[in-house]
Amino acid sequence: MVETPRPETELRAMRRRVLDEPAAVSVRGEVLRAAIARLPAGTLLKMLQWQACVEPSPQAQQLVARGKRLAFGREYRRSVLPRASRARVIDFGDGLSLRFVADQPAAEMFMSRVLPKVGLHEPELVRYLKETVKAGDVVVDIGAHVGYVSCVAAALGAVVFAAEIQPTLIPMIQLNAALNDLWTIHPLCVEIGDRMGIATTLRVNPSPGMRGTVGEVSESEYPTDSPNHDCIPRLTLDALFTGRRPPAIVKVDVEGAEGRVLAGAREMIRTGETRFVVEVHAHLLAGFGNTLADLVAPFDPDRWTMAILTADGREPLTREAFLDPAGPIATHFHNAPVLFEPRS
Repeated sequence: MVETPRPETELRAMRRRVLDEPAAVSVRGEVLRAAIARLPAGTLLKMLQWQACVEPSPQAQQLVARGKRLAFGREYRRSVLPRASRARVIDFGDGLSLRFVADQPAAEMFMSRVLPKVGLHEPELVRYLKETVKAGDVVVDIGAHVGYVSCVAAALGAVVFAAEIQPTLIPMIQLNAALNDLWTIHPLCVEIGDRMGIATTLRVNPSPGMRGTVGEVSESEYPTDSPNHDCIPRLTLDALFTGRRPPAIVKVDVEGAEGRVLAGAREMIRTGETRFVVEVHAHLLAGFGNTLADLVAPFDPDRWTMAILTADGREPLTREAFLDPAGPIATHFHNAPVLFEPRS
């Protein structure tokens, strides 16, 4: 298990000074900004309170008041989330165990129908994350559902953007994150695709594979005054990360719409700093106007490698095999998890 991020060197030194020379500590300016960004809220509050004791001033008391709001923020977040009276503990191995809510209707289908009674859901993806995620990595979980993959990545030290088109599932992601005290998971109710705007999504029960089961009805354009739809933002990956460091890993599980996600990530792909793990739903691509060739087209073969993720590791994959109608992708028994990785 990867250790979670620790405060930067200057913050560790500042914490030592709090103990050794409390009067010499000044939590202001850039130091304060760094402390807010790196320290747990409770630790930050203690430092601000200590500073107010050794240097009493209106400004110091104001900082303490702000620190209390941060410290109480987590509890306020927990207070508005659905109650979880029953959770299932999943052992991911290597000392990593996580809790997932098991008694909420929005999560029940995943917990009872998708998650095995024994073992892991998507063990090949879990293995890949455990082998590759580094502390501080940014991971984008597109098609996050209840936050299963998001929680694994965050527990390994990543900052996670959990993108989900079903508003009903956003509280489930927040709840599972809170159950595991993971505060670097950022749920986004958004459609990640090939263009910008407003998406109208059917207000249906939040079952896994929702996009695949409602099919063409969901993909039609509907007016925003429809009583059977939710209106959510539609973004591209390129737009989401404009002006920011590209993510280390993008996981895509969108029941056939994966071509649209990749079409909206052409700049990210061109930059070549991000690994893409794409659950290829070959039998659903046509419903979104895509083919297997559309998925592989953005990845220059001279700059990118491909592999299928398995429970035993990675199996190299050629373009010919990827496109073969009788090959391992088109005939995969479920959804083939394909890794697109920049050549080193």
